[in-house]
This record gives sequence, structure tokens and C-alpha cells, in this order.
Amino acid sequence: MDFEQLDHDLRRGKVPEDWISDVGRGDPSTALIIMWAGRFSRRVDAFYQEALRGYGLQYSDFSVLSILRFSGAISPKQLNTTLAISSGGLTKTIQRLEKAGLVGRAPDPEDGRGTLVSLTKKGKRVIAPIFRENIEVHEELFRDLSRADRERIATALRDLLDVFEGGNGR
Repeated sequence: MDFEQLDHDLRRGKVPEDWISDVGRGDPSTALIIMWAGRFSRRVDAFYQEALRGYGLQYSDFSVLSILRFSGAISPKQLNTTLAISSGGLTKTIQRLEKAGLVGRAPDPEDGRGTLVSLTKKGKRVIAPIFRENIEVHEELFRDLSRADRERIATALRDLLDVFEGGNGR
């Protein structure tokens, strides 16, 4: 089977017969979920690498700045939980953003041993137009999806993330 035919069949949920024998007693759609999730992840990563290049930011930088924009000051542990960035990677990201004057750290008033990370005034000025542009680009990208489709997809992605994170879903 050529690639175009395989891709066409997979997009319609048709799993090749030889895959079914490899899956054994498993559900063939599991293979599709894994494949599409991986492909989606790589596409999102490539999209953000390109979109953020002009701003001198990495995707991890954008993610941290975006979360801080809406959450206010939070601990690195909360950032780690929300963004699923390794603790070492998060530390480097925070240090890079701090050096650029986009975030600051302060002692956590509720936990003398902890720190809170927050946006600086410069960080707020930098992230606002980038975030707005990001939403506009995605609105254009998703223009052919109805609001109901977007909500359905968002719910399905949240459910899938819950599975990967060991949550209990809704």
C-alpha cells in the first residue's frame, strides 16, 4: 500500500489488516490515537518554534509567560504541574526569563522556604501582544471548525491528557 492510500485510510479510521494482527486483542483505534497524538505534538512544536522565532522566545518561555499572565504569582512547582516541563528545564526557562527582565522571583509569604514567580511590567508588555497574536492565528487556523467541534475537541484532548497524567477525568 502506498503512503497516500495509507494516510487516506487512517484519516477515515480504517486500520490496515496487518496492523490488526499486530495489535492482537487490543483496540486498533489505540494505535490511531498514539499516531495522531504524536503527529499533532510534532506539528504544534514546529508551529511554535516558527511563530516565536521573531520574538526570541522558545515555546517553554511562551508557556511560562502565558500561565503567569493569567495566574499571577505562582510557585515553580505549580508551573511544573501545569506545564509538564522537567524541573531542570523549568529552572533554566525561569532563569532565562529572569535574565531578560520578563519574570521576577520573590519569597512565598505562605511558605518561607518557597518562592513565587511572577511577570514583571516588561513581561506583561511582552506577552500581551504575543498571546493576542497567538489566539488570532489559531482562530484563523480553526476557522472551519464550529464552536461545537472546538468544544468537543477540547474535551477530548483534556480527557486524553487526563489519561496520560493519571487523572480520573471529569
